[in-house]
Amino acid sequence: MAEGNVPGSFRDPAGFLFSRDGIVYRQVNQAGRPDYDLLVASGLCETLLSRQLLIPHENIGVIEGATPEAYTVIKPKRVPFISYPHSWCFSQLKDAALATLEIQERALAAGM
Repeated sequence: MAEGNVPGSFRDPAGFLFSRDGIVYRQVNQAGRPDYDLLVASGLCETLLSRQLLIPHENIGVIEGATPEAYTVIKPKRVPFISYPHSWCFSQLKDAALATLEIQERALAAGM
């Protein structure tokens, strides 16, 4: 993977993905601070992690930030391979839809 910002990660104003030394990170910008803090403080992050609905990550702090707008940086566990919905079978699409709905229900219950 090339170093720097991940090209498809421009859509989120609250942060972005970038790589450094072959490792992928996610920067949470100051604009995403309230949402990130609520995610953690509400217990939603821990719940989603325990139910395997969120990729585990390590919070490495702002010192590794790629830009001055950084609030914090997380290092997600590396996914062994990348797949895309257009190549999934029906049962995979159904599982993804059900996971998305469960995440949404839990997020609503947590005030998000």
